Amino acid sequence: MAEVSPSQLCFVLESQSMYEDPLSDFFPDSDVQRGLEKMFGVELLRIREQGLTDYDEQKIALFQQSILFKDKYYVQLPWEEDKISHVPPNHAVALRILEHVAQNLERKQLYQDYLQVFQQQEREGIIEEIFVPPQRFNEFIWIPHRPVVKSDPTTTTKIRRVFNCSLKVGDSPSLNESTYQGVNLSDLLDLLLTFRSNKHVVLADIKKAFLMIHLKLELDNFFFEGW
Repeated sequence: MAEVSPSQLCFVLESQSMYEDPLSDFFPDSDVQRGLEKMFGVELLRIREQGLTDYDEQKIALFQQSILFKDKYYVQLPWEEDKISHVPPNHAVALRILEHVAQNLERKQLYQDYLQVFQQQEREGIIEEIFVPPQRFNEFIWIPHRPVVKSDPTTTTKIRRVFNCSLKVGDSPSLNESTYQGVNLSDLLDLLLTFRSNKHVVLADIKKAFLMIHLKLELDNFFFEGW
């Protein structure tokens, strides 16, 4: 591994934002989407995981032990136990976001197009409709979503939904913060170089593989109720 100077290390660990982020007040913990300086700094410095810690080995072993195969695979989500219990219900916040998204879709005349995305996925078995009595709304953690529209005429999927698991309520952790992130299984630069250095590329649709994986615990389903 290349030698890293103290100044370079400080830049990565304590980087200062070099641009104004208009969404920081709404999604203060969304480092993946907007923490570009830190993300690219780590990649450029070639900092990689050197083996697994005892904690990593324990979490991976627990996940592997949870895998159950019947007609499909059933898995248990690897939560950070000290954080997931502190993620509060967020019905009121998620409902306000839903209303805002719906108004924008109506204004842009995209409401029906966005609705068809859900209807198509329901027909394909990707999602399913649930019924929650109003008196139990505050017992769940709801995941807000928003549409992403592509105007490129060659794009097959013109509109898709993006879920926001970085949503926080007050100082409580988000779902992203409460999930075990795992270890780095591959190097992005190596993958890009390999992709560009071969003559042929094989592309595969993982849609069917995705449908073969189900959540094992009913408790995990409580964290996947989307508005």
